Amino acid sequence: MNRNLKIGHKSAFFALLALLLLPGLAGAGELLEKARRFDNLVAAEHIPRGLVVNLQPIENGQQLRYRSAGDSTIWTGAYIAAQVYRYRVTSDTAALDNLEKALRAFVQLHEMAGSTGFVGRAFGTREELGNSPDIQPGVGSYSHLFFKADTSRDQYTGIFMGCALAWPLIRDEQLRRDLQKMIGAAAHNLKQNNLALKVQINGVSPSTFDLNPDYAYQDRITPEEWAKVDDFPANVLAAAVPYSDRLARIVARFQPPPVRGGEALRALLMFQTACNITHDPELTAFFNEELLNRRQLHVTASETAQLLSDLYLGRNLPVVENRINGLFKAIGKVFVNILAMRAGIPDSLALWAEPVTILPVVCISQTATDKILNILDFFRQPGAFAVFNLLAEKLDGYAASLKMFKAERAARKLQKKAREIRGFATSNIDEFSDTMRSYVGCNLGFFALLGILDQTADPRLRQSALAILPRSFEPIADEANSMYTFITAAFSGHSVNTQLLKAARQTLQLYPEDQLSRRFDHSQTMRHSLWPDRFGRYGRQSIDLIPINQRAPHIFIWQEPPRMLITGSDDRTRIAPVGYLLAYWFGRHHGLLTKTD
Repeated sequence: MNRNLKIGHKSAFFALLALLLLPGLAGAGELLEKARRFDNLVAAEHIPRGLVVNLQPIENGQQLRYRSAGDSTIWTGAYIAAQVYRYRVTSDTAALDNLEKALRAFVQLHEMAGSTGFVGRAFGTREELGNSPDIQPGVGSYSHLFFKADTSRDQYTGIFMGCALAWPLIRDEQLRRDLQKMIGAAAHNLKQNNLALKVQINGVSPSTFDLNPDYAYQDRITPEEWAKVDDFPANVLAAAVPYSDRLARIVARFQPPPVRGGEALRALLMFQTACNITHDPELTAFFNEELLNRRQLHVTASETAQLLSDLYLGRNLPVVENRINGLFKAIGKVFVNILAMRAGIPDSLALWAEPVTILPVVCISQTATDKILNILDFFRQPGAFAVFNLLAEKLDGYAASLKMFKAERAARKLQKKAREIRGFATSNIDEFSDTMRSYVGCNLGFFALLGILDQTADPRLRQSALAILPRSFEPIADEANSMYTFITAAFSGHSVNTQLLKAARQTLQLYPEDQLSRRFDHSQTMRHSLWPDRFGRYGRQSIDLIPINQRAPHIFIWQEPPRMLITGSDDRTRIAPVGYLLAYWFGRHHGLLTKTD
């Protein structure tokens, strides 16, 4: 900005008057002005009943249809957190009004389900929610409304994180009592069901979740579930082996080691929050004696919350080896029993012989574990991927031999495969791990860490959370993700590289003002990653990061993969910019952004 301007006496007077009368507006930077516009927009249009929704135009152009009902509660939790930090920075009571309105929506969702401890995804009129089979009518005084009667760990993570941060600021005493009832009921439900949420709504058990670190959907094997399994490697098994009652019994006995450290972390967030809000002695005893002392979930979380990243990066290797070996053993036992089933051996006899058959499984498991670790250790070395050139040369040689025997078609196939393999020679382990990353899981981890570290937490839990934080950030440190960079910097003593902080600030500067949905297709302009994603799909991602203003808008864009070649749609949906608000006000609160940025 050019500061070499002469200001007359009259202009100077009015400038001084503005400074005196409008201190909140003086010296405001572009990021602050954008935050103010977004705050006003969300409050005016995107929280009609307290829950955050997107707005979809109907035929006459009016914005009447609410969208994103499927994930409203998690993003409402993020919005509540944004208003908490906004209030801490500005002392603006409008932020308190907004967060209390959103918290009341949580209470209403809990009450209208009529099932203790259950909070659905969204509520509204039938027209607003659509025709999903999960839609149920509200009970009692809520009979004129409907709610989405399924939920997930994602939704509860957002709910508990938002409640944890907002609790000290709530002015309405009735709201405080209602939240104590809701949070307490949810925590007691989890306690009674061994960290699983189990409810009945109108005689039906809706989709919920299980936060046990060793849970692997063993209790959900039905013909219907088996037909739609989409998690690797379970989908491979489901495609190869038809469902049967005996198969269900075999899979139900599957006992993997505790590898779901993220689930352990979320369980700890929920119970720490419940203890702080309810002061319930029964929950406090369960949290301390069962989860921390006996089961040591904080240790499980610390050891395995970043297990895949640890594997790719070559860190925490004793734990990695132990868990991989244990997983192979558990899978091997299932495999042996499936072979016995296919061979016609009775189930009782197979179980009797299991101690003998498990011996080769143990040997094979250790060998497979060693091979995986050795292979990854090799590929972590600089230039290791050049080995793919040797493989490509061999295939070209085979193709040449086939041509000598006039097998032209087979030769062309080998040559094509050689060209594809040669492309991997310029890749590296980072590119591979980037395509395999679950950004939804990444976001849930950071939400849990934020909720734990921002409230009074047990010292053991706090220590584990602080240990997890840099390991969570390391694989994504170069992605200019404002939210995750700021969380890491704030709770790790601002030890994040200044260049990374600068990149995070620049991402907020690029964050589009226009939040109308639109489609981006970079498939013809950016370098494709050769690796498949974690679902086995090829050609979905770029090697290079895509700037935030070249990606489709999203309520919480920080959880969206930054390398997706094709994103969004042109349906003109108006997106609630919750992601910007939380990142900005969090950054301001922790001194990572200034008023003039």
